[in-house]
Amino acid sequence: MFSKLRSFAVRHHRKFFIAGALIGGGVLLKRYAEKKLIEWQETEMNQLLERSRKQQHFESTEKTCNMTITSVLPQIQLAIGRSLDSDSITLLLKQKAPNKKELWEQLKINAFSRLMCYIYGNAILAILLRAQVNILGAYLYLANQNPSNPDLELSPEAQSQFLSSSNYWLTTGVERFCLMVEKVVSSQVSNLSLKQRLTLLDLEHIFQEVRVALEDELSRQPNDFLANVMLPPQSSCEEASTTSPTLTKMMIETREILQSPEVTHLLSTCVNIGVGCVLDKFCEIVSVLSADNSKTRSPDSQDFHHPNHVSVYVAKLIPALNNFIFQDIWLTQLLAIEPLRMFGANIYESFSTL
Repeated sequence: MFSKLRSFAVRHHRKFFIAGALIGGGVLLKRYAEKKLIEWQETEMNQLLERSRKQQHFESTEKTCNMTITSVLPQIQLAIGRSLDSDSITLLLKQKAPNKKELWEQLKINAFSRLMCYIYGNAILAILLRAQVNILGAYLYLANQNPSNPDLELSPEAQSQFLSSSNYWLTTGVERFCLMVEKVVSSQVSNLSLKQRLTLLDLEHIFQEVRVALEDELSRQPNDFLANVMLPPQSSCEEASTTSPTLTKMMIETREILQSPEVTHLLSTCVNIGVGCVLDKFCEIVSVLSADNSKTRSPDSQDFHHPNHVSVYVAKLIPALNNFIFQDIWLTQLLAIEPLRMFGANIYESFSTL
């Protein structure tokens, strides 16, 4: 019997070797696959956790950004009011100054200029803070994920210094921009008579003409014009940030972003929405002014007048235009503009990856 088994083994020894190799290889392959599967699952889980942490940090950054924009907007109003001062002109008119006609003309130019600066100023502030807060948020995320990397260290003083650079726009930048807007507006509304009656459509046409002229003026400026009115001169930034190489790098990166064509296009998109919000509000204002000024209709009249068919004297509109900078009618829409949100999200994603 043993001889038969031996002879069977001799005859089929190659088959035994092949079968053993296949079985052993299968076992090894199974173990290798199980190991790789476990490693893949761990990698996926770590990536999922990292994405979740990153998403939570980005959402926190977005909330901080919105809160910052909301808190800083009143400073834009005050800066525009200082640069395009209408109160002093109004005071002279009340005191019956001899150059009454010239004062009314300047008040008209100031009124339209203040409104356009209100729209552009808020949009520029939102773009600037979206860029700054998301760059800072991305760097803080990287520093938290890589605590042993000294190049990512950013002290609270450096963070504060980085964000405070936006104060340049709230002072010098707004003043420079208002001068440009006033010049453009003056050329567009100089022939507009104070005794002329305007409908809402007429007002929209004037806003669009001024806006087109402003876009043309901006297109003739150097590529770094917007960056130069939003941020301090590059030389002063480098001097102020010599103690922190990371801060210097962040300032340079912020300036590069603000010089990009994408920012110019984004500003135009935001201004479009801003003009729409302003016109919606003026639909109410024109209707109220027209009703207050109408003395010929019976008090019991219930006639409906479409807002587009109601007209108001330019002189009656000037106070409303002047005081519009103190309204926050489009703050909610400004914070919710999708291209602006994507702008911030793209910046955060780009700078939060090594």
